[in-house]
Amino acid sequence: MRCLKRHSKNSVTVEQLRLACYHVAELMKAGVSENLAIRTLELLADVFGKIHCGGSATPNHVNQVKLWSASAIQLKGTAVSTAPRDLFRVEHGTPRRHFARLVIALNERGELTQETMSKLVDDHWKLAVITLDEDRRLNRVARSKASATPEERWALAGIRFPVATKDGQSTD
Repeated sequence: MRCLKRHSKNSVTVEQLRLACYHVAELMKAGVSENLAIRTLELLADVFGKIHCGGSATPNHVNQVKLWSASAIQLKGTAVSTAPRDLFRVEHGTPRRHFARLVIALNERGELTQETMSKLVDDHWKLAVITLDEDRRLNRVARSKASATPEERWALAGIRFPVATKDGQSTD
């Protein structure tokens, strides 16, 4: 699925991403841990991806995500009045930290452009709603292993998604 670009007053530009990459490097040179130094870039790269895919700059919420795991769909059908946070997680197919590192790598190679960022988002930036049990499995299994794609990462944890048919219906 290719994402469609949408413009917002909160859109993140490639120049802003470059600046955030520079700040990560400078903060780390000054002795700040990567964990703290990279957080702004993580947020900016996530907002870039979300807006590029037609979303808004608001925090991720299950009601905004189109891709739901088969288990999440099933659980949603049985949940009566439980808060979404008690049942589901919005999961980044490529963890935000790893995605930010991919942005840094593009920048370090001098290849961070609108086109390369758009391709990076199309290939790696995916959100899905999963159950808390699937999130626990993902934490156990896939967090320690590098995956080429979000789909590969989710498969490592046994997370399945319905497959859309030609008539728009979904199957497991």
